[in-house]
Amino acid sequence: MFWDLYQQMQIHDVQDTAWQTRDEASMLRRELRDLRRSIDSLALTCAALWELQRERGSITDDELVAKMQEIDLRDGQLDGKMTKPATVCPSCERANNASRKNCMYCGTSLPTSPM
Repeated sequence: MFWDLYQQMQIHDVQDTAWQTRDEASMLRRELRDLRRSIDSLALTCAALWELQRERGSITDDELVAKMQEIDLRDGQLDGKMTKPATVCPSCERANNASRKNCMYCGTSLPTSPM
């Protein structure tokens, strides 16, 4: 009898976990769909801006690639990603992770970038 009760509790726990996992997977699918839409929209915007600039003759393909590499190297790695560089504290001049709001060494508020 106790064994049956124990098994029923385990079955119930597994069912709860399965439902939670299903709900989480559904939420992640929605987030992924939204991110793909955002990426598609940004890619379209970038393509339109680039074509307008190129048609007007104000920037060449080589200049665009050079600027992309310059921006890519700001974080110290040419990896095709735009990662925020470390933020330097205005008080102690130590480097901090770009996601921090206050210096981890002295507590001073760190400057924020619009990007």
